[in-house]
Amino acid sequence: LPTGGVYLGVGPEQNFTYLAALHPKLAFIVDIRRGNLVEQLLYKAFFELSSNRAEFLSHLFARPAPADLPSDVTVDELFAAFDESPPSGALFRKYLGAATERLTTFHKFELTPDDVRGLEYVYGAFHRAGPGLNYSFLNGGFGNGGRFGRSFFPTYAELMTETDGRGNRRSYLATEENYRAMRQLEEDNAIVPLVGDFGGPKTLRAVGRYLNERGATVTAFYTSNVE
Repeated sequence: LPTGGVYLGVGPEQNFTYLAALHPKLAFIVDIRRGNLVEQLLYKAFFELSSNRAEFLSHLFARPAPADLPSDVTVDELFAAFDESPPSGALFRKYLGAATERLTTFHKFELTPDDVRGLEYVYGAFHRAGPGLNYSFLNGGFGNGGRFGRSFFPTYAELMTETDGRGNRRSYLATEENYRAMRQLEEDNAIVPLVGDFGGPKTLRAVGRYLNERGATVTAFYTSNVE
């Protein structure tokens, strides 16, 4: 697919792998849940605060970064290392404060009190579960028996280390190059989370008008199961 266009997506971090591959100029992430917007903003803060993958995962999971990790560490080795790194309550409080300050003071985003509480709620799941986080975590625990266990829902680590069926790892954390592509988009403020209904009369049409007025073209449209 062509690079440099406009990406429309839905949901949380699965978009990042597509964005790292497509290199759009601009991306809109539309989801009916405001919690998804809050999660996107938490990610934005951590991307901007982290110069490499190890720093990013340290921020995301509130765990100390393992020492002496080379920049070209494989994604399997990266997640295995963080699986052994214990969660830290002190880092959780420190990084949550840094993320909130980044969003409200540096970017001057007008977050509501509920949004601020939402940041802590979302971040708490990443902190408690770490690389073993999966879709069923908040509805009854990990459900997978750890990093290398399997359940109906894959873990975060499994998703990030999965291959494309031909042995190639393509997640946004697979390589430093992929990570830098995602980080650059966030630093350029080129990922815009929106709260909206895919079947409603407002959000997607407003995005369409905005792009049409600027002569921009949507080159990728990811809908997950929303259609």
